[in-house]
Amino acid sequence: MPNLFPLLPHLSVSLSTCSYGHQVHQSCLSLLNKCTSLKQLKQVQAQTFKEAIGTDPYTLSKLIEFCALSTSNLLFYAFSLFILIPEPNLFVYNTMIRGSVRNDRPCEAILLYNQMRERNILPNNFSYPFLFNACEKTLAINHGLKLHGGVLRSGFCSDPFVMTTLLTMYAKFGMLQSSAHVFDEMAMRDTVSWNSLIGAYINHGDMEKAQWYFHRMPKRSLVSYNSMLSGYADKGEMDKAWLLFREMKEKDVISWNSILGGYTKKGDVEMARTIFDKMGERDVVSWTSMINGYVRSWRFNEGLMLFREMQVLKTKPSEITMLSVLSACSNLGALNLGRWVHDYIEKSGFKLNKALGTALIDMYGKCGDMDRGLEVFREMEGHERDVIAWTATIGGLAINSRSREALEFFSKMVSKDVRLRPDGVTFLGVLSACSHAGLVKEGLQYFKSMSREYNISPEIEHYGCMVDLLARAGLLKEAEEFVKRMPLKPDAVIWGSLFSASRIHNNVELGERVIEHLTEMEPKNLGNYVVLSNVYAAAGRWNDVAEVRRAVREKGVRRTPGCSSIETSNEVHEFVAGDLSHPRSVEIYKMLDDLASGLQLEGYFQDPYFFMQETD
Repeated sequence: MPNLFPLLPHLSVSLSTCSYGHQVHQSCLSLLNKCTSLKQLKQVQAQTFKEAIGTDPYTLSKLIEFCALSTSNLLFYAFSLFILIPEPNLFVYNTMIRGSVRNDRPCEAILLYNQMRERNILPNNFSYPFLFNACEKTLAINHGLKLHGGVLRSGFCSDPFVMTTLLTMYAKFGMLQSSAHVFDEMAMRDTVSWNSLIGAYINHGDMEKAQWYFHRMPKRSLVSYNSMLSGYADKGEMDKAWLLFREMKEKDVISWNSILGGYTKKGDVEMARTIFDKMGERDVVSWTSMINGYVRSWRFNEGLMLFREMQVLKTKPSEITMLSVLSACSNLGALNLGRWVHDYIEKSGFKLNKALGTALIDMYGKCGDMDRGLEVFREMEGHERDVIAWTATIGGLAINSRSREALEFFSKMVSKDVRLRPDGVTFLGVLSACSHAGLVKEGLQYFKSMSREYNISPEIEHYGCMVDLLARAGLLKEAEEFVKRMPLKPDAVIWGSLFSASRIHNNVELGERVIEHLTEMEPKNLGNYVVLSNVYAAAGRWNDVAEVRRAVREKGVRRTPGCSSIETSNEVHEFVAGDLSHPRSVEIYKMLDDLASGLQLEGYFQDPYFFMQETD
C-alpha cells in the first residue's frame, strides 16, 4: 500500500517531553482536539507514527472519530484510516456509520452495517438510530424491516430513542400505521416520541389524527404547539390555528411566523399585517412572509415599502426575499429599483442560480431593459440555464418587440447544442413573438408543432395567442373561424381580442356578433360597451351609440378606476383615476390641466369617435 500519510512539519507545540505509554496517548489526543484543519490533523497523525502508536487501534479509532464527526468534511480521510484497522470494533463501526449519515452518505452507512454483520458484530442501541436514519434517507424499506427485527431480538424496545427513530423511519416510508403501532408498543414515551408521531401525521396532511394524539399528550411542549400551529396554517385552517395560537401561554418567533404565514397564504394580508406589527421579535422569515403576502395580493408597492423598512432595520434578506422584491419590481415596471436590487444581490454574495437569474431576466424584460436581461442570461452558468431561464428570455424579447431574436433563442434552445425540451409556457412566448411581429405563417407552424413534435396539448392561452396573431394581421374572418373550431370553450380574453380587432378594422358586424358573448361573460365590464360604442361611432351609426349608452344606464355598469404607476428616485408612486389621496395631488392635477391646455394650443383635440363619457 502506498504511504497515504507523509510526514509533515510538527505542530508548534512540541511533543519532545512526552513519554511513551499513557502520557504519549494523552498528549497526542490533546493535540487532536485542537485541530482545525486537515493539515493539522495530518501533522498529529505523523507524530503518532513517529511515537510508534500510529497503528494502535485506540489511537486510530480516536483519529477516525475526529474525522468522521468533523464539520470540515473529512469523512473521506476517516475511510482511509478505517482500512488500516484489521479488526474494527463496534465503537469504530458506530463512528463510521454515524459520520456517513451526518455527511449525507447513507448508502455507505448501510454497507458498513452489512460488513459489520458479516464479521458477527452485533449493533447496539447507539447503532440503530443512525441506521434507521440511513434507511429513511435512502427509502430502503427492506433494510428497515430487517433492522426492526433486530431491535425486537436484541431487546432494545425499551429504549425510547431507538423506538422514536424507528417510528420516524416508518413515517418517512409513508407507513403511518406502522409508526402508530411502534408508538403503541413503546414501554416509555417521552415528549419527543409524542411530537414525532404527531409530526408524522402533520407531514402527511392528516390533521385529524395529529389533533387526536395532540389532545391526549400528557405534557405538551412548545414544539408540540408549533407543530400543530404550522399544520393548521399549511392546510389553511386558520380558525383552528388562531384558537390554538391564542391558547398558547408561551410563544416564540416560530409560533408568530406560523400564524403570519398562514394568513398571508390565505390572502388575508390585513390580518397578517396586524400580527406582523404585534410581533416582539422578527426574523428574516417574518419580513419575507409579509413582503410575499403583499406581492401575492398584487399590492406590490406596499411590499417594496416594507422591504425598504427591512433595510433600514438592517435585517439581511434571504434569497426568497429577493425573489419577492424582484416580482414586485417586475409588476410595477420599477426598473431603477430593480437595478438597485440586482446590485444588492451581487454585493451581498448571492449566487446567480436558476431562481435569481430567471427572476432578474423576467424583471428586466418586463421593465423594458432586455439588453441587461440578456447579460444576466449569459452570466448564468450553463447548468443553471434550464427551460425556465430560456423561457423567461424568450418571453422578455417577445414583449419588447424583439420577435426575431426570441425565435432565434427558441431555435437555439431546442438545437443539438442545448437540447432543452420546451413546455407550454415557452410556446406562449414564441407565439407572442409571432403575434407582435405579424408572423402568421410561422405562428401557425409553431402552434402545430406543439402537439406534433413536443406532445404538448395547447391550452386556452395558446389559442388566445393565435386569435390575437390572426386578428392583429387583419385576418378577421380566419380569426373568427379559428375560434369556432377551438376544442376549448373561448374565454373573455379570446373574445376580447376579436372585439378589439373589430374596432381597429371598423368591422361593425364582427363587433356585434362578439359583443353578445362578451356581455354574457362580463355583463359589468364597461370597457366592452365603450369599444362597441366606438365601433358604431366610427361607422356613423349614432342611434346605435345612443342605444349602447342607454343599455349602460339600465344595467348600472360603472367604470373601474384605472391605476398607473411611475418610478422616481427609486420610489414607486401609484395613481388611481379620480383619486385625491396622493400628498401632491393638487400639483399633479394642475400639471395635467396645463398639459391639456398646451396640447389644445398646439391644435390637438380628442377624437370623439374613441371617447365615451361615463353616464349616470
